[in-house]
Amino acid sequence: MGASEDGADALTDLKGRLRNLRARRRLSMITLSRRAGLGRTTVSQALNGTGVPSDATVAALAAALGADPEELLRLRDRAVPPPAPPEAPAADGSLGAEERFEAWYRSYVAHRYGQLSVIGLDLARPERNRWPLDAAYLSLEFATLTHGLPPGGLAGGRGDGAAVSVERAEQALAGRPRTLVRGLAGSGKTTLVQWLAVATARRELPAELAHLADRLPFVLPLRTLVRRGELPAPHEYLAATGCPREGAQPPGWADRVLLDGRGLLLVDGLDEVPRAQRARTRQWLHDLLAAYPRAAYVVTTRPSAVPEGWLADGGFAELTVRPMSARDVAVFLTRWHDAAAADGASPQERAHLAALGESLKDTVRSQRELSRLTTTPLLCALVCALHRDRRGRLPHGRMELYDAALSMLLHRRDRERDIDAPEGLCLTEHQSVQILQRLAYWLIRNGQDELDQDTAVDLIGDALPAMPHVGRQTDARGVLTHLLARSAGPPRTPSISSTAPSRTTSAPRPPSRRATSRSSSATPTTTAGRTSSAWPSPTPAPPNAPAS
Repeated sequence: MGASEDGADALTDLKGRLRNLRARRRLSMITLSRRAGLGRTTVSQALNGTGVPSDATVAALAAALGADPEELLRLRDRAVPPPAPPEAPAADGSLGAEERFEAWYRSYVAHRYGQLSVIGLDLARPERNRWPLDAAYLSLEFATLTHGLPPGGLAGGRGDGAAVSVERAEQALAGRPRTLVRGLAGSGKTTLVQWLAVATARRELPAELAHLADRLPFVLPLRTLVRRGELPAPHEYLAATGCPREGAQPPGWADRVLLDGRGLLLVDGLDEVPRAQRARTRQWLHDLLAAYPRAAYVVTTRPSAVPEGWLADGGFAELTVRPMSARDVAVFLTRWHDAAAADGASPQERAHLAALGESLKDTVRSQRELSRLTTTPLLCALVCALHRDRRGRLPHGRMELYDAALSMLLHRRDRERDIDAPEGLCLTEHQSVQILQRLAYWLIRNGQDELDQDTAVDLIGDALPAMPHVGRQTDARGVLTHLLARSAGPPRTPSISSTAPSRTTSAPRPPSRRATSRSSSATPTTTAGRTSSAWPSPTPAPPNAPAS
C-alpha cells in the first residue's frame, strides 16, 4: 500500500474513532468543544473534515473524551501526507535555495517555539519548567468590545451599552489581519504568539484562521528588540531574534515575504518597551503597515501600557483576554499533567502524575481561595508546579503560596527574562512588597476588596518618603503603573461587559503583615474571615508515589 493510501486509511480511522468516542460519551459538539477548549469549527473539522487535525487538537479531544492520546496521535502522524518534492530550481539556483531556506525556517520556528515555560518557580528540578506546546496549549476566551476598551485599557466596564462578543481565540482572530491583544500578566499572550507561530509554520492552523494559511511567521519579542537601539528592518529580524542561520537567508527574502502578503508579524510585549520609547515603537509599526500592507499583524500588550485605540488608525481590532472559567481551569490542569507525563516519564510516574492532576482538580473545586487564585495560565501553572514538586501537598496556608507568586511576579520573572525597568523604575522585591502591604492594610482596615486608583496613589505617596531611592526615580502614580503592569490578573476584576468603573482591583491577598502585627487596629468584623491563613488539608499524595 502506498504512503498516500496508508495516510488516507489512518485519517479515516482517526476520525472514525473520534466520532465513536463522542457517541459513546453522548456529548454534543458544543459540549465537546467546551470540554476540549477548542472552537466548534475546529472540532467539527477534526471529526468530519478532510484535513489532518493538529497534534494539539487531537491531544485536546483525547483529554476531553477520556481516551489515550498516544494511540490517536500515532494515527494522526500516519495521516500526515509526505512532504511534496521540491520544485526544480531556476537556472541560477536562487528559487530552489529560497524554497529550501523557507522549509528549514518553518521547521526551526516549530522547534524553537514548540515548548512552553514558566519562569521563576522554586522547583527541585529545573527541567520541569518546560513542557510541549502541543500538549499544554489551551484556547482561551477573548472579549471584543465594539466601541473599544474602558479608558486606560483597564479591566472594568462602561455603561454605554457597547456590544461585547466573547469567543475562543481562533474564532476571535478569524478574518482579522491586524489585531491588538490586551491581557494581564500571565494571561497567555506570549503563549498565543507561540501557538500562532508554530501552527502557521507547520501549516496546521484551524479552519477559522484560513486567512493566515501558508504565511511565514516572524516572532518579534519587543523586550529583546528595544535593547538594540533602532528597531529592526525585515532583513534584520532573524539576527535580532538570535536565529543561528540568519546569514543564510537569501538576499531580500524577508522583504519579499512581507511584500507578497505571505508574512505574519507577531509583535509581543508592547508593555515591555520603556515608556519613553513607545511612541517610537508605534511609529515603527506604522512604517511597517505602510510598507507591507498585505502582511498580517498580531501585537500583544498588558492593558495599562497603551491607551484605548492606540493602533486604531492602523486598522487594528482590539481583543481582551478573559479570566479563565472553571471549565478552562480544569482543562488546563489536565493538559499540564498530561504534558508533564509526556516528557520521558516512567509508567509509574505517569500514573502518579495522573493521580496528582485529579487530586489538584478536586482541591481547586473545593477550596474557594485557591479557585479565586487560579484564573490565569501563569498562576494555574504555578499551582501545578508547586503541587507536583511537593508531592501533592500545597502549602498549608495562603501566605506561602502568595509569597511564591509575589516573588515570581514582582521581581524574579522580570529578572530571569532580563527585562530592564520598562517603566523607568527599578523596585526590589522587598520594596514592592512593602508598598503592596500598605495597600492591603488599607483594604483590611476598611473592609474593602477594591480601591480606586486615586486612593492607591495617595497611599503609595505616603510610603515614598521612607523610600528615597524609589522617590528619586518616579512619583506615586509611576509606582502604581509599575505594579499594575506586573499584576498577574485580578481574579475579581469585573468582566469587560460590567458597568463598574475602571479601578485597581486586588487579587485574593495574604493579610498584610503590617495589619497582622497590629491586629488591634484592624478588627472590622467584615474582615475577620479574610485573615485566616489556613486552608483545609490538601488531598494527600497517592500511596507508593514515586519521588519527584
